[in-house]
Amino acid sequence: MHPLIAPAMAEIAIITWRDIRKKSNVDNPIPHFPLPSQFVSVAIVFGGLSLLPESAATLAAVTAWGVVVATALNAFTPGNTVNTAKVSTSATTG
Repeated sequence: MHPLIAPAMAEIAIITWRDIRKKSNVDNPIPHFPLPSQFVSVAIVFGGLSLLPESAATLAAVTAWGVVVATALNAFTPGNTVNTAKVSTSATTG
């Protein structure tokens, strides 16, 4: 079995569980399920890691599990398109 399959499935499970638990994505055709962009981002990240040569398979697996841990700790949110930058709306008048 390829070393990236287990972390990819864990990533998909975390994303799905989190969205169902938070009851987000209400406007989806299937409410509360993850957006397709979240699954596409998993495919891109883990697909990119799978392109590394076999000599770097251990590095790819460690990186993949790191992405899973980051997702579990909310440090990485796949498919997130929301701009999280804070913009100050207050103006100083003088």
